[in-house]
Amino acid sequence: MFKLIFKLALPAPKLLNYERYCFVAPHPDDIEIGAGGTVARLKALGKHVTYIIATDGRYGGETPDVLPEDLVITREAEARAAAAHLGADEIVMLGFRDGGRYGQAELTDQIALALAKAAPDIVFTVDHLVPTELHMDHLRVGKAVSDVFIHIANHHYIKDLGGTACEKAPAGIAYWFTDRPNRYVRLKKRDFDRQVEAVALHKSQMFAYGKKTLADMFRLLTIVRQLRFGLRRFSLRAEGFRVLATLHAHGAPEFCEKSLLGKY
Repeated sequence: MFKLIFKLALPAPKLLNYERYCFVAPHPDDIEIGAGGTVARLKALGKHVTYIIATDGRYGGETPDVLPEDLVITREAEARAAAAHLGADEIVMLGFRDGGRYGQAELTDQIALALAKAAPDIVFTVDHLVPTELHMDHLRVGKAVSDVFIHIANHHYIKDLGGTACEKAPAGIAYWFTDRPNRYVRLKKRDFDRQVEAVALHKSQMFAYGKKTLADMFRLLTIVRQLRFGLRRFSLRAEGFRVLATLHAHGAPEFCEKSLLGKY
């Protein structure tokens, strides 16, 4: 009974019901891979979307003769092209060195400033609490976003960092690459198609695996993943997210229960 009361009193935000969205990614291709269909759906609905990409992606290559400094330039161009293809309104490149070679406090501060400027209703990022996630950039960026998203409307907090706070706090945070989704965004075929096309624009990452490329593998994985999520919402395609309302994110341990946050 108490679980039902909590769920009814403080539901997770419905992700399509807002106007401003911000996607914070560790690397230049993570948004398209993890939530590109949702970006396409939001833009089809006329929403405002900002990208914040934390690192420069210099270690994303598998070709020894391509210098990291050259790959940085390539990956930024690919990120901008993919964002434009999905219709993102703004893209912010924070430029931290790929591979975790940066301080957590500086990363957190810069993400806080970028989020305050973007003033989103919903913040999306990678789920850093998934037990199998070991990539240091994913762990650090997910934690940094989680640490500050409820503070970006705090005037004194953001002023001390040298910025201007947004007028209102976000309604919630949504994690992609999650093992415990509780909200789903139903997609249309054109959303999926645009997502696949956007991923393919990251040409420097389209490595060959035998007779297949990473693009082929991504397309197959995405079909299976979106079908898995979609069937839960009577759809052929959906992306799933672990979503917390801002009020869930502080002093509300009841919402750790699987029955409230969702489970596989």
